[in-house]
Amino acid sequence: MDRSRSRGFTIIELMVVLALAAVLLGLAAPNMRQFILNNRLTSGANDLLRGVNQARSEAIKRQAIVTLCATDEPEEDEPACSGGAFGGWVVFVDTDADGDFDAGEEKLASGSAASAVSVSNDNDGILCYGPSGFAGVNCGGLAPTQTIVLCDARFNAGDDASANAGRALLITTTGRGRVTRDHTEVAAALVATGGSCGT
Repeated sequence: MDRSRSRGFTIIELMVVLALAAVLLGLAAPNMRQFILNNRLTSGANDLLRGVNQARSEAIKRQAIVTLCATDEPEEDEPACSGGAFGGWVVFVDTDADGDFDAGEEKLASGSAASAVSVSNDNDGILCYGPSGFAGVNCGGLAPTQTIVLCDARFNAGDDASANAGRALLITTTGRGRVTRDHTEVAAALVATGGSCGT
């Protein structure tokens, strides 16, 4: 009578499989970290671009001045504009065109800066849109922001290999914004903002 036996793994086979899994995991972990960091930058830049586009379209739709400004308290009901320190941003209807969020003004959108990401900008961290949709209308006499850079400690202006570690949001005088990760453009934008990358 032929009896078939069921066989399991031997301890040697199990240890070989675990060793191979550990090697593969060791190779994948650094790439996963880079992927997460790059995704954080892209997400932050695209979120900020969404705010810029919303400010522009709301200004045209409402035929009013709509402002996007840097703030350290984006989730508050009445956030104060921070004068350039980008803990986050807020979009609001600027009824008195002074470039600051005042009581009674309508908050339209807000967002927070990604953690471990440096955000620098030129001028006062403020962007006012007029009814025509053009950026840079008179807004409390403040110079309009045209460049915002998001980067982390991996970005080095002299090293093309660090290109994925920076994003720049460039705003034209017509008010259109675009995100670039071109290393040369990001490095030039970083110089224009006078910022630095780091955590």
